[in-house]
Amino acid sequence: METAVLFSGGKDSSLTNIFLKKILPCEITNYTITFGINSNWKYAEDTAKALEFPFKLYEIDKELLEKAVDRIEKDGFANDGITFLHKWVIESFLEDVTVGMIADGTRRDDRSPRLELSDMRRIEDKYDVAYVAPLMGISYRILKPICHALFFIEEGPTDLIKKSDYESEIKDLMRQRGLYPYDFFPKHSQSRVIGYKDRYAF
Repeated sequence: METAVLFSGGKDSSLTNIFLKKILPCEITNYTITFGINSNWKYAEDTAKALEFPFKLYEIDKELLEKAVDRIEKDGFANDGITFLHKWVIESFLEDVTVGMIADGTRRDDRSPRLELSDMRRIEDKYDVAYVAPLMGISYRILKPICHALFFIEEGPTDLIKKSDYESEIKDLMRQRGLYPYDFFPKHSQSRVIGYKDRYAF
């Protein structure tokens, strides 16, 4: 089955690849989303090369990012805006690319992005596709040691870790608007996979 994994270069989307390969007969291509605000997508490409994952860049018109930042600015916090963005990224992608399954690395403990079951079903019905989030039912306490057994991981404050996620382009667009990102995002840690530690650990 042709499968698209939305890939940021982080440990969750990297582990999603491993899980899917173990449990399903699928041909995976990793797609990193960019809105053309910066070139951070290159970090995901580097991770994909290090892990020997097929990689493609997929660019979406920045109008969608503009709407997400509008939402974040109005709300005063980022969670709902990121969920809004993720949902419409999936739909925009599926309008253009035909796959049998689309997957991401969202986890049970994530605050955002977080799709409701009704969103997942609507996407599946509308695009005749299977939406899969294989980490959704697993505690972070279980996922963390698996990731650290499999991968070499860079971890640190979010602005010091070069990662290809929505947050980096959201923050850069905020700066272009004269906004201070930390008025909307709490300071937190991020991670990026830089290679295999033991590719057969799981």
